[in-house]
Amino acid sequence: MKDDYIPSQIFTTSFIILILYFIGLMVADYFTKYKFWIPFLSIIVGFFVGVRKSRIKTFEALDAFVYAFLSAIILTSIILINTFDLTLFIFYLISFTSLASYLLLKKQYKTFLWYKSGRRGFPGLFAIGLFFLERAIISIVMPELVLFLTEYDIFISGLISLMSFLNIFILAGR
Repeated sequence: MKDDYIPSQIFTTSFIILILYFIGLMVADYFTKYKFWIPFLSIIVGFFVGVRKSRIKTFEALDAFVYAFLSAIILTSIILINTFDLTLFIFYLISFTSLASYLLLKKQYKTFLWYKSGRRGFPGLFAIGLFFLERAIISIVMPELVLFLTEYDIFISGLISLMSFLNIFILAGR
C-alpha cells in the first residue's frame, strides 16, 4: 500500500474530526471568549487521532484537511452569524485569502526551485501559516476587528504561523 488509502480510512479520520469538532462547539458555548479556539483545538486533536488510527501520512492528510478546514470555517461563520459587519468581513477575507493561496499553491509548489523535496504538505502548511499570520497582524493593528479575539490571540496565532512556515522550511531541506 503506497499512497492509496481506502475510503474507510478517510471516513474514519473525517468522522473522528467531526465528532470532536461538534463536542468542541458544545463546550465553546460555555466559554464564549474562546469560541474560536476550543473548536479549533478539538479539530486538531481529531485530526491527529484520526491520522494515527488510520495510519494515513500526516502531510498528505494535511493538504486535504486544510481545504476542508478553511471551507468549514467559512460555512460555519455564515451559519452562526446572521449579521454582516466589518469584523465578519475581515474574518471572511482572511479565510478566503488562505483558501485561495492553498488552491494556487496546490498546482504550483512542485515547480519551486527552492522546494527540492516536492513533498506533499506545502500548500496546507502555507495556507494555515498565512491564515494565522493574517490573524496575528490584524489583532495587532486593529484588535477590535478580529472575530473571537482573546488577549493571547496574537501569541497563539503567531506561534501557529511560525510553526507552519518552519515545517515548510524543514520539508524543503529533505
